[in-house]
Amino acid sequence: MGADRAQRVVALQGALLTAARDFGDVPAFRAQADRIMATAAALDYVLMLARGAAGTRIAERDAERAMHEGIARAVDDLIVAASAIARTGTPEATAYAHEAAKALRDALAAESMRTDERAFAVIALANV
Repeated sequence: MGADRAQRVVALQGALLTAARDFGDVPAFRAQADRIMATAAALDYVLMLARGAAGTRIAERDAERAMHEGIARAVDDLIVAASAIARTGTPEATAYAHEAAKALRDALAAESMRTDERAFAVIALANV
């Protein structure tokens, strides 16, 4: 659970932060920027839980639920952000969409979060 999940969380967080840093001026992304930053910040707590470094005792069931919910929010927010960015059609946006798709594909498989809607969105990002 720990190291692999922590790596997935870092990949999702990195993709969210990259979206904000590199595409914050893109009009299609601007409306989501605040939520993306909030989700990226919330992943700090998920990362602490994944590494067992939350600094407080948390029931394993509660920690697992919090990690799963945090990762699910990150996945959904990243799909929305990467899709908006990809629609700009620039080479940088295309490269970003492909990288985001990798992080999303890994998270969906490892966290058992695959739905048809998410899977099709990831396929679309990978094929931009």
